[in-house]
Amino acid sequence: MSNLFWNSLSRRRFLGVTSLAIGAAALGTKAKVMEALASSVADGTAVQSIRNVFTSCGMCVNKCGVIARVRNGVIEKLDPNPHFIKSRGMLCARGNAGLDMVYSPDRLKYPLIRTGERGSGQFRRASWDEALDLVAKNLNELAEKYTRAGTMFVSTEGFQEHFFTTFAECYGSPNTLRHPTLCLSSNIQGFSATFGTNPTPDVLNADYILMSGANRSEALLTPDSIDMITGEGGKRKIVYLDPRFTKTAAKADEWYPIKPGTDMAFILGMIHVIVTESLYDKTWVETNTVGMEQLIPHIQPYTPEWAEAECEVPATDIRRIAREFAAAAPKAVYYQGRRSSFFDNDTQMRRAMAILNVLAANWDRPGGMVPNSKVKLEGHDYLAPWYEDVPERLEKGDVAYLSNKDGSWKYFRDRVLEGTPYPVKGMMIYKQNPLVSVPNRAKTLAMMEQMEFICTIDITMNDTAWYSDVVLPESTYLERDDPIESLGGILPVVTTRNAVIPAMYESKSNLWIMQQLAKRLSGEIFESFNFTMEEYRHHQLKGKPQIAEALELKGVYYPKTTPTYGKFDGKRLKTRSGKIEIYSAKYAKKGLDPLPVYTAPEEVPQGKFRLILGRNAYFTHGTTAHNALLDDIVAENTLWLNTREAKRMGLKHGQMVRVKSPLAEEQLRLQVTQKIRPDCVYLSHGYGVLNKKQQLLQGKGGSDAALVEDKVEPISGNVAMHQTFVEISAA
Repeated sequence: MSNLFWNSLSRRRFLGVTSLAIGAAALGTKAKVMEALASSVADGTAVQSIRNVFTSCGMCVNKCGVIARVRNGVIEKLDPNPHFIKSRGMLCARGNAGLDMVYSPDRLKYPLIRTGERGSGQFRRASWDEALDLVAKNLNELAEKYTRAGTMFVSTEGFQEHFFTTFAECYGSPNTLRHPTLCLSSNIQGFSATFGTNPTPDVLNADYILMSGANRSEALLTPDSIDMITGEGGKRKIVYLDPRFTKTAAKADEWYPIKPGTDMAFILGMIHVIVTESLYDKTWVETNTVGMEQLIPHIQPYTPEWAEAECEVPATDIRRIAREFAAAAPKAVYYQGRRSSFFDNDTQMRRAMAILNVLAANWDRPGGMVPNSKVKLEGHDYLAPWYEDVPERLEKGDVAYLSNKDGSWKYFRDRVLEGTPYPVKGMMIYKQNPLVSVPNRAKTLAMMEQMEFICTIDITMNDTAWYSDVVLPESTYLERDDPIESLGGILPVVTTRNAVIPAMYESKSNLWIMQQLAKRLSGEIFESFNFTMEEYRHHQLKGKPQIAEALELKGVYYPKTTPTYGKFDGKRLKTRSGKIEIYSAKYAKKGLDPLPVYTAPEEVPQGKFRLILGRNAYFTHGTTAHNALLDDIVAENTLWLNTREAKRMGLKHGQMVRVKSPLAEEQLRLQVTQKIRPDCVYLSHGYGVLNKKQQLLQGKGGSDAALVEDKVEPISGNVAMHQTFVEISAA
């Protein structure tokens, strides 16, 4: 909960706590990196105005530093900011393709109000006043009929998401539903239960890296994707486990096509070797951890021979890898990745990863697991009104460790469909596309069909907007000033996002939209939004003129340019014991396994295949779905099928096939390859859309959201993506 003032937070008070003079550190739309001198064009008849503007990329979660080149008011080129250490002075294909978000003829240009049935695509153009009045009217009516908990607020991360979740809190709904349970919530839970936080692997300095399905050469994450290849750790070795031979596998020293769902068996087999052969630093473990005495007997049955029978990695290799890992310690890491959970045991699998890292004594050491640091900025103080009749969030009690801010998509949607413990009949959606991102698309459609009102705020007419009642066009990240952003990590950084050009068409920033809705709902709510972005940014930098100066000159601020290790030596951690917890007493108290206990995954039924998912390097959820520049590189997803299986079934490379799961049937092109296990098939995320006006994607590929069953990991509420079996046949 935010800091709340007893009395309404006035604009005067907000500005009063901001001591930086606005004129001294202008960071708004006037912030220019370099002002080029005007030069004449070749014929000498016109003058070209060329300027370069510091900003940050909005094409994925990495937020890499960007310098935008603007010629005569048109963005000509996006270049990497060489001062932005996190991206190592690089910009990927998606970052370069950000231009298409601005200049695409298919972007949302003005507010739309639905006139036909949901999903018919029948909308009419509306003024902002008409559209906002309609949204406010529905929000008030929903609150009267169902309490304020009767409207859910759906969003995903971004520089302006804070304003959306603040509006939800001020409106009075406890039901915010964010992206983590479609992403990394089980990761956070497993590592936090061990270390008290989710640390960052120091890939650059590690000598030995183990990875399970974290396909960093395609699912890009800066700086790890770069450091994985360029790291100068000395005896650098990468061992990669994945049912597919990915581009990351091609860069690894060793690749094992592990049986899906058995990563924990591999890890427990390694722990068995390290513990029974005393290959760990006993003094360090005794000083810094609790639970080693419970782990020693617990690990005895999990021999490498047992693990081989489960995961199909040879026992001799498990032993050798364990010994090599221990010998490289503390510059050895088991890289936890950042993807959605594979199976319903994912939190405990991440716990096993964390424990293996503990045995390497790599906590807060170069080449190990480093707790994140962050530069503190001034927060946004606001007053959230209190509403007596609002119940607790919908799925509270369904998840062992539920994040109240993030929720759990699987459980929440089930509760909405059941109508228990109370009805939810309204949806406000910002920058998330549930019809593409959430497994079991039919359920998401059913949930939306029973809604009385749906409003989507986005840049493109994605599938979720297509099924909405009101669609509001947000300006792109290159057309608006955003809050100053503090990014945590081994090297904390503060970055800025400045408007490169004025917003095109009738698009508006999310802050402006929230302010306008707040005005229409209540003066009390509006007081929490009564400021300009320029004022907000200056408040963030209160008392930090060095940050303002760095952002002006370089577009980025680093308090230091080399990591600091050992910050937590002798300090209490955010765990029950204050130490690293191999044995989790808090799990035991909740009736959960305090140490990871392995359960074998369900076997693939005869005649079927396990469906596994992933990303390509040119696609980020729905953000890049309808991008002409990226569509030229990858126009559709294909179904990977092992060469042996294709021959057995009489299927040919490039032909169309049907993929049938218990939920749906999709058609897509076949890719016959030796780069996948014979018991699995693979497709990349994000294709097979419903919206018939997304011309670049229409009729291309198949939808993973339609096919994948909504299985769940119950400790964190994370969806489990790899527990669906499918049948394949010629189309």
